[in-house]
This record gives sequence, C-alpha cells and structure tokens, in this order.
Amino acid sequence: MAILRRMSLRPQMLAALAMLALLSACARDREPHLRTMLDDWFHIGDTLHFTSHRRCTAAMFRLSIARPHDGFTVHDTPEEAVQALRDTGVSALRMERYAPHDLTDALLLSGDGFFGKQALHAGALAGPCLDGTPARTAFFAALTRPGATLAYEAENGGVMILDPVAMRLFYVAGDVW
Repeated sequence: MAILRRMSLRPQMLAALAMLALLSACARDREPHLRTMLDDWFHIGDTLHFTSHRRCTAAMFRLSIARPHDGFTVHDTPEEAVQALRDTGVSALRMERYAPHDLTDALLLSGDGFFGKQALHAGALAGPCLDGTPARTAFFAALTRPGATLAYEAENGGVMILDPVAMRLFYVAGDVW
C-alpha cells in the first residue's frame, strides 16, 4: 500500500518540479521587445550584450548615431527631466560637464527625488545581469562619462545610458521580488 501511495505522488511531484523549473527559467524581458521599445527613442544597431533573468535585465547596444531620435526630448535641467517623467513616464537628462552618476545625485535632490531613486534602484538591482561580463566594465565607464545621457522609463522601470564616445546604449532594470 505504501508503494502505491508513493507512486501516486510521483506525478504530482514531477508536475511541481516542472513548474519550479519553468518559473526559474522566466526572463524579465525579451530582447526583441526591448529592442522595439528602445528603437522608438534611440538609433540602436547590433546587440552587444543581453541578459535577462526573473529579477534583472542588462543590455548593451551599438549606436548607429550617438544621440536620441529627434522626437525624444533630452532635458538640460533636473527639474525639467522630473516634470517630463511625471507627465509622460519617460524622461532623459544630459548636462555637458556631468556624468550620469552626477545627474542621479542632482535628481535625488530635485523635487521628490523619484527619478533619482528609480535610476539608482534599477542600476543596483541589475548587477547580477552584468556580473562577469565585458558589458559591466563598459556600463560603469558610461556611468562616469561626462556628457552621457541618462534616461528612465517608468513602465518597465528601466534606466538607459547613452554613451556618445563609446557609441553604446545601455539598458538596465531590476526587481526586488
């Protein structure tokens, strides 16, 4: 009788294990969807790095042109960038002598600090998707490059950094759950 009971539990155990495997394999983002979204704002070329797990996404793209599309407004003050994020859910900030790291600090002090907090949040939580990759070094170089553009899109919680010198666009996002 005990053998029959163990045998009848096996299909349930196998189903549970299959479900766990399926859930652990889920990616936060899909590359084609991300490329489509980013191509609305930037002149992206080849994908140089893409990693997406349940809790993070990190991508690096080659740029064909080192600036956003003409219809994508890049603001030159933190206050304008914060207001644009509130109004549209997407915003970008570039200040000639400031790196994205510096811009994040300025955004933390601007208004309620939401834009700055979200940029820090996304960047920190995307770490596991950058660890051990060449994209990690390039991403940190872009973070500290004066004149690079910092952007945030609220729908997916993604931060974008356009590095005009290296001709790269980075996208990072992460979740805590």
